[in-house]
Amino acid sequence: MTKAKPVIFFLLKILVSAGLIGYFLSRIHIEQFLQTFAAAKFSYIALALGVYLVAQGISAVRWATLARPLGIKTPFKDLVQYYLIGMFFNLFGPSTVGGDVTRVYYLVKDEEAHAKGRPVTTVHAAMSVLMDRAIGMVVLVWLGAFGLLLFPNYAVPQTARTATFLLALGLLAGALLTPVLKRFLPEDGHHLAVKLRLALRSYRLHSGALLGAGLLSLVVHLIQAWMHTVMGRALDLEVPFSFCLIVYPLVGTFAAIPISLNGLGLREGGYIFLLAVIGIGAEKGIAFGILLFLIVALDSLIGGLLFLFKRKSPPVEQSETV
Repeated sequence: MTKAKPVIFFLLKILVSAGLIGYFLSRIHIEQFLQTFAAAKFSYIALALGVYLVAQGISAVRWATLARPLGIKTPFKDLVQYYLIGMFFNLFGPSTVGGDVTRVYYLVKDEEAHAKGRPVTTVHAAMSVLMDRAIGMVVLVWLGAFGLLLFPNYAVPQTARTATFLLALGLLAGALLTPVLKRFLPEDGHHLAVKLRLALRSYRLHSGALLGAGLLSLVVHLIQAWMHTVMGRALDLEVPFSFCLIVYPLVGTFAAIPISLNGLGLREGGYIFLLAVIGIGAEKGIAFGILLFLIVALDSLIGGLLFLFKRKSPPVEQSETV
């Protein structure tokens, strides 16, 4: 039964995504939806593909920035490969954390294969991935909150505004309380608690890495917000950059709720709901969401190719784990 749970949850997520997409499609004019896609401008789609790939490259730099304080010495080019492979499994794997697990696996394997001293543990690798995820999400939510404050003229529903501000404050409180967590972890005791304490101490001693990761996250999210304007032009929609600073973070946060298949269905619903604020109909809103999914999927296939290449590559002789 325990082994069947992941499969059951995966199938339930597929049902949720399929149900949501089916519901949205049943509520729109299919011909107008298809016409929107048929008229899409390839030049802007190609630009969006390139922009998204650049953003993921910067995200890999952010991960490297957070990995170095933990003693992880994996070359940057390898970190980029692992990040792209993680992108592939995040999208095509059975869960949104599949790519994170993949990154941890490759990182530990790489460090063990090349370690001259004590290899980096799974805890350190997982901490680097967790911090990468956490900082990216915190900056995303706060970008949405600032977007709502800077551009109050957009008639975003009050429920969405309140939820965004409360989440932003909650994440800020969590970030401020994280150093306190270290005090409750024993100096001596279970090896996992000790390693976690040492990892937190590493970030306290290298606070510049956290600041750098935060700034890189801001750059990534601003690039992806601008990518939304490019996608709008691809579909002949006028989506102002100022509004993208609101719609992209809010939809991205909403789609992260782990009840669907990698946000499919939730994302499209979010765009239908929020793009209506600037007068864009449901047919174009769902087309916008599906176009984003296709762009992410196409770029993620690069990670799939890297994964196949690494499987065919001869294994590196591993040193004995200390």
